[in-house]
Amino acid sequence: MTSLPVRSTGRAATLGLAFLLTVAPVLWAQTVVADSSGDAKVDLNTASLATLEKLPGVDLNTAKQIIAHRPYSSVADLSKSGVPASTIETITPLVKVGPLGKAAAETAKGADKAAAGVEKAAGATATAVEKGVDATAKGVQKGAEATASAANTVDHKLTGAARVPPKPGMVWVDTSTKLYHKVGDPSYGTTKKGKWLTEKDAVKQGYRAMLPTRPIGQ
Repeated sequence: MTSLPVRSTGRAATLGLAFLLTVAPVLWAQTVVADSSGDAKVDLNTASLATLEKLPGVDLNTAKQIIAHRPYSSVADLSKSGVPASTIETITPLVKVGPLGKAAAETAKGADKAAAGVEKAAGATATAVEKGVDATAKGVQKGAEATASAANTVDHKLTGAARVPPKPGMVWVDTSTKLYHKVGDPSYGTTKKGKWLTEKDAVKQGYRAMLPTRPIGQ
């Protein structure tokens, strides 16, 4: 006769456990620790590590990740901190992003944009300076070549000396005969009218090479 109470007690314990397993998650969701404002939802930007760990699917490492990637402007931003999509979906009804957190997130985004703008401007300035230096260098080179050419012209007029090319390997173009002369030619840099060109430019402009003269009798 003593077995009946034992069976009844065991059955009651089983039913009680089943009830707890079924209802406990719902009760937990309804009794999440409230923040200082009385809102039952957990603020992702201000909640402590211990509070975040109480959320379903959030272990210690996940809670640390959430804190490390603050501030958040929306719950969906949790994906940027490595929180699985399934966990985000589970805790979305239980969490929130407070106004201060949103403001901080927007400020952080603004700072990132400003930094990117400064970096872009610095890059543009560096490029402009580099181009300016190159242009100056080319201008100085051209000026030096023009000065050297003018000096050669003056020297030729005063002394009759052959003009010296501004760069080695250039040819002397006689603009009156449409011929160009190379080093070793008696007319190289000595004709009355002419200019220095690279052989490629001389050919491109329609000048013909002066053929070397043959000694008499050959």
